[in-house]
Amino acid sequence: MIRSIDLKWKVYWLLALTNVVGFVLFLCGFFPSKVVLPGTNTFLQQDLNYKSPFLSVDGKPQFEKLILMVVDAMRADFCFSEESNFKFLHELINEGHAIPFTAFSNPPTVTLPRLKGITTGGTPSFLDAILNVADDYDDSQGLHAQDSWVHQFKQLNKNINFFGDDTWLKLFPREFSEYEGTNSFFVSDFTEVDSNVTRHLDHQLSSDSKWDGLILHYLGLDHIGHKGGPHSTFMKPKQAEMDSILKRLYKYTEKNQDTLIVLMGDHGMNEVGNHGGSSSGETSAALTFVSPKFNNQNVKAPLPISSDYTYYDRLFQIDLVPTLASLFGFPIPKNSLGVITRKIIELWPEKQRRNIILENCFQIMSLYEAKNGPTGSIWKTWESLRNGSYLVDEYYSFLDGVQSDLASSATNYNYSYIYLGAGMVLLTALITTAISNLYFLSVREIAKYSVISFEVFALVYSIHFHGSSLIEEEHQIWYFATSLATLAYGTFYFKVYESGSKFKWFLTLLLSSRLLKAWNNSGQKWFSDGNIANYLFRYNHDLLWFLIALTYGALAAAICLQGNLNWLFEALKTRRAPTLSIEAALVNICVFVAISISFSFKLVSYFVDGNIPPGVFKLILLWVLESQDVNTDNLDIEDIDVKFQLQHISVQLARYTTMATAGALVLVLICRRIQKRNSGTITDIANIIALYLIHQTRHANIPIFLVLLVAKLALAKLVYSTSTNEKKFVIDNHIVSITFLMLCFQNLTFFSMGNTNSLATVDLSNSYNGVQTYDVFLVGLLTFISNFAGPIFWSLASLQLIFEPGVTSFRGASPTDLTSYPRLKYRIVLTKSLLSLLFYTISATNLVVSCINLRFHLFVWTVFSPKLLFFASWLILINMVIDLIGAGILISL
Repeated sequence: MIRSIDLKWKVYWLLALTNVVGFVLFLCGFFPSKVVLPGTNTFLQQDLNYKSPFLSVDGKPQFEKLILMVVDAMRADFCFSEESNFKFLHELINEGHAIPFTAFSNPPTVTLPRLKGITTGGTPSFLDAILNVADDYDDSQGLHAQDSWVHQFKQLNKNINFFGDDTWLKLFPREFSEYEGTNSFFVSDFTEVDSNVTRHLDHQLSSDSKWDGLILHYLGLDHIGHKGGPHSTFMKPKQAEMDSILKRLYKYTEKNQDTLIVLMGDHGMNEVGNHGGSSSGETSAALTFVSPKFNNQNVKAPLPISSDYTYYDRLFQIDLVPTLASLFGFPIPKNSLGVITRKIIELWPEKQRRNIILENCFQIMSLYEAKNGPTGSIWKTWESLRNGSYLVDEYYSFLDGVQSDLASSATNYNYSYIYLGAGMVLLTALITTAISNLYFLSVREIAKYSVISFEVFALVYSIHFHGSSLIEEEHQIWYFATSLATLAYGTFYFKVYESGSKFKWFLTLLLSSRLLKAWNNSGQKWFSDGNIANYLFRYNHDLLWFLIALTYGALAAAICLQGNLNWLFEALKTRRAPTLSIEAALVNICVFVAISISFSFKLVSYFVDGNIPPGVFKLILLWVLESQDVNTDNLDIEDIDVKFQLQHISVQLARYTTMATAGALVLVLICRRIQKRNSGTITDIANIIALYLIHQTRHANIPIFLVLLVAKLALAKLVYSTSTNEKKFVIDNHIVSITFLMLCFQNLTFFSMGNTNSLATVDLSNSYNGVQTYDVFLVGLLTFISNFAGPIFWSLASLQLIFEPGVTSFRGASPTDLTSYPRLKYRIVLTKSLLSLLFYTISATNLVVSCINLRFHLFVWTVFSPKLLFFASWLILINMVIDLIGAGILISL
């Protein structure tokens, strides 16, 4: 065995970095940039001499001008159901001037890939979902080199003006004559983000404005969904606002009847208000063609609520592209997989419809030939159909089949990167397993069953990556693993049957894990209102705020009594007059300020989101607002000036909380240096960081931290009792048991906070706390903290339980606390990190093998690909940054 600690660390770092580099290489090969056909399309029917088959008998297109109104995340029921507030749209549908559809949005259902889909007609690359979060990405991701209806529209010498989500400006940096972009990621803003678009309408709809295309992309409805969900109190007023804008646009078309309005959502949202996945709510977007020229008979609105969000005829959202081409008389973009909508083709005389749909066939088959060559059963069918002698319905049936085939065709994987990355991951797993066994199984005192059970668990757990349903319901695995590990270690290691006190804390730990499981919906297959978070947030605000206050109070007690007021316990033991240092007093003051401001921030943000705190908490809110010079006599949350004032206050309170928390951390370190003692430092820092984790957590999940604090206390009591009562305390057994339990509780807590392996459950509601303007790094950091608050909590707790179980269990510094042995601290962290690396290398190996094996699986983009991204977050951000680098910094302080 290697005896030099420095050499051991070098070997560890080599293995850890090889594992990370291998996994990243695999991702690069698995998520390549999509290959598209270059150039601009032309009309393909030879017998038409490249003239448009879409023109009317008089040689003109159906429409000359286009208004595209995109309402971000506008789910179909927001427009068409009985609960919709689009009253004017309903009138248009009933009068026949609007043709409504439910448009299927191909996942991933985030803005960037959806905009690519509705402009080029192509299906998205999963890489687009990753690029969607970047503020500025490589110019190669733009569509200036790819055919689109925007480009074809410009080819007709038409001007396009744009206002709204600045993603359009990144996709089309040179296509718009007049434009103003608004950043789409600042989800705290429901109002200004839309007012910035609407304020341009007076000029754009006047006779002075010269445009042929007008694109408006509104973001407020999407932001409301992220903050408060589809049932937010702001949702119906926002729908009414969008409906009023549609009314203004329609009045313009009554005077300019050659103008077409397309009202649509780029995607929908799920029942939590997020999107990115493939649930019916996320993929069912509204789409309506509006014009006074339409006379669509026998269609009524609104419709009864549909459980699958399907209203009227259903089409693919990419069908918009060839439909616009037909209505405006330009060639269908080269990479389009769309099919001209049946109801739209009825605008032409029956004798002209065959040439129109045949042009769609020529275009899509040129794409098929470029990708597959003139082979296969589809090509044979096309050879008989291309003469144009068949019925329109037969061409539609053929197009549906080709569209399905091309949309599901394999991505151009980079197999060199895939196999190189997989090989590096596998090699790391084998070497790590060998080194772990050589070390742990060679030490006599180590409980061999504990090490072997850890390895068996890592292998059995990683096998679940080969099943899509198991990935979707992974939370069940972690609840079972946590319960089983708690029972096993309680029986064999902690020996809880030896005393009533131990057994009491053991039952507390089991009850805590059961409460965690019941807190949120954690799977992707079923959604239920029957969970604790939903009950508290929707039905019992009094209990919710009582628990929030109790959580803040419990943490305040932990911060004071476990670390900074440890002097009080020493004074009671020695019966000497207690002396509180100035440094410790300043720490406690700073902590009190941070907790007070954070609690005030939570009250204000709760009110800004359209909710009123109950009872005494409302009085506290009013006091906070009055202290910020807000007139509370006639407080109208819908008033735009009041809303801006409240948002400004919210930003300032979040910033003050961050500064006070940082100040408390600095003062703790200064205090420890002055007092020249290390005991309690890890606990103090972990508790203060826990305060910030609570600050970054949505309201319904804050009481989870009360459960976590109790669970940590129960574990600390068991660990302390075991370490002090064992005749021969074996540090390695101690490390293995805590590392195993921490992995279980990290993952259980992650899922219990409402997270899943779907991009749709990435919570953005706290990603802008204290952020005035969008910053990709800062927002990304806050998003990570808010979504991984539970795992970060347990990562810090593991260090407390290993090094300071006496302090953590409110017993004060103990001789068995490993902070008493500073020479061992780096060896202890190395042993703990080696166990974690063993788990992550085995898991990474099985995950990459499953993705290689199932790369053509139906759910490769909806289940396996998101899991790859989440696992990358666990591997790099949690294991490397938090568990390893963070732990190293913390024990060095």
